[in-house]
Amino acid sequence: MELTTARQLADLNRRFYADHAAAFAYARSTPQPGIQRILTRISSGVDVLEIGCGDGKVARALTDNTHIGSYLGLDLDETMIEKARQVASGRWQVKDNLPPATSHLPPISFAMADLTSLDWPQTLGARTFDWILAFSVFHHLPGFETRAQILRDLAGHLAPGGTCVMSNWQFTRSERLTQRIVPWSALNLLASAVEPNDYLISWERNNQHGLRYIHVLEEAEARQIAAVAGLEVVEVFRSDGVSGDLADYVVMKR
Repeated sequence: MELTTARQLADLNRRFYADHAAAFAYARSTPQPGIQRILTRISSGVDVLEIGCGDGKVARALTDNTHIGSYLGLDLDETMIEKARQVASGRWQVKDNLPPATSHLPPISFAMADLTSLDWPQTLGARTFDWILAFSVFHHLPGFETRAQILRDLAGHLAPGGTCVMSNWQFTRSERLTQRIVPWSALNLLASAVEPNDYLISWERNNQHGLRYIHVLEEAEARQIAAVAGLEVVEVFRSDGVSGDLADYVVMKR
């Protein structure tokens, strides 16, 4: 995919979530079943990175049940990060930013990061993590090379023996959802300008309308980019949605 096209699609999704992130957060008040399945595997004392953290609902669900060592959530939407920080300040911190002596509360932090920018890994510094979570993120990243590079970057921050999990939306398994596909001409693009399994889909809720780019990242490609990143795929399972199969969860080990 040419760089100009990739930038156009990344900008489209950036604008979409800037305009509609609050509506998305409201409609998804609790983590999906597949996410909950993953969170039960995360043991106490580990360090967790989540990219695409949104308003922090995964952090809340995780820390309600596990005494993790630390959690860092990254997202490109400033509104969602601010909401996550506001909730965190009320749940996990007191005025002096230290946890109460009677409670074991993990250090929770959130930061803005645009994964399509070349310098985003600087946000992580030299930190490593036992778990890296990327729920509903990679299917928004335009271009195979971009997806492979970002997973490679993440793998570089995964501790030896650590686990990286991605979930990828498989909306083409739903006849209802496929009716939302919009021709590329809506963006003045030719179908030849994008890659196989790339789609433009519409979204509507409460008189709000939008378009976003989705890549249907199938298991074969997930395994391919995992290999590029030096990760081993140890499990793939389906979950979520009314049919219970609208997302693929890919579990990888370093």
